Amino acid sequence: MHRPRVMIVAGEASGDAHGAGLVWALRARGLDARFFGVGGPAMAAAGVELREDYRDLAVVGLTEVVGRLPRILSLMRRLTRELRLDPPDLFVPIDAPDFNLRLAGVAAARDVPVVYFVAPQVWAWRERRVHTLRRCVRELLVLFPFEPNWFAARGVPATLIGHPLIDALDAFRPDPGLAQRLGLAEGDALGLMLPGSRTGEIARHLPIFAAAARRLQPRFPRLRWVVRQAPKVDDRTYAPWIADGTLRLRTESIFELAHAARVVVSASGTASFEAALTTTPLIVVYRVSPITWALARRMVRVPWVSMANLTAGRAIVPELLQGDCTPDGLAGEIAALLGDPARATRMRAELAALRACFATRGAYARAAERVLAHLGPEAAADSAEGRR
Repeated sequence: MHRPRVMIVAGEASGDAHGAGLVWALRARGLDARFFGVGGPAMAAAGVELREDYRDLAVVGLTEVVGRLPRILSLMRRLTRELRLDPPDLFVPIDAPDFNLRLAGVAAARDVPVVYFVAPQVWAWRERRVHTLRRCVRELLVLFPFEPNWFAARGVPATLIGHPLIDALDAFRPDPGLAQRLGLAEGDALGLMLPGSRTGEIARHLPIFAAAARRLQPRFPRLRWVVRQAPKVDDRTYAPWIADGTLRLRTESIFELAHAARVVVSASGTASFEAALTTTPLIVVYRVSPITWALARRMVRVPWVSMANLTAGRAIVPELLQGDCTPDGLAGEIAALLGDPARATRMRAELAALRACFATRGAYARAAERVLAHLGPEAAADSAEGRR
């Protein structure tokens, strides 16, 4: 009996989680396959044979990638060689389009089915990548309700599987002992800071977060700030900006901390969307190098960067980007939000309405069914037999 080989390539922490969720869902359906590729600890725990850790790809920006370019190119050559000389039965790229679209072209040339999990944000910038998706991808598995129609109009078959965070939120139960564990006294309020999961993001955002928190202390003396430590990021990465005790490092889940917080400040990305789903008032920020910003402004086609605003189609959370993301600017935005309970209540209601848009549940199970469909009838039959 042929044992299918599935290559999965994820380029960041959220992709690692999605890859692991997909593999576990496929195993739950009885698929006996050999999974290999690029990922992190979650995919490794699911039994994926890692050719490289995703953190060698986890950079943001057109200039920031330069330092890691030799390792990235080396990995690209190795994976390209493997796709050509020993093609898998299926290739599942997860986001990371700068890397994965090149591999998708190699896979398609060898007639390897490509099922792309998590759409590249070509509706926001670099729309010409749609041509590569249309040429190379058998099916695109998307997370956001507006994406299927957008891609279908451009000839790319896309299936809405739902967002895995919605399933996680359904399973979430707040810990009644969290306030005590955080050392919050009666009358204290919690503020949560999410500077990003990459070391470069942390280095750009956390100094601004820390300075803003210090500026707010006289006006909000009972506001206690915590920084959520990203998985597999060393404490020393945060140390220069938390040493004075204004900010404290915590490892609880984003859902746990955001649910308990009065306000969240988050770098744009998956974490900001996760925080938005708790309906806690949110401020989204982002900074990159000046050169990257100048180049990106010429290519970006949407008015917002946060998935909350993009999905809603309007600005429901404030965004402080690049030059607007300063200690004074951030402190002013936080103070305005905390000082206006009616505004905070409206934002909670708008975020709750946003969450209600995600009616599709069982994202990983739905993704697994689509992957099985592309592995062919033999794998699907074996999977069905395994479930009996």
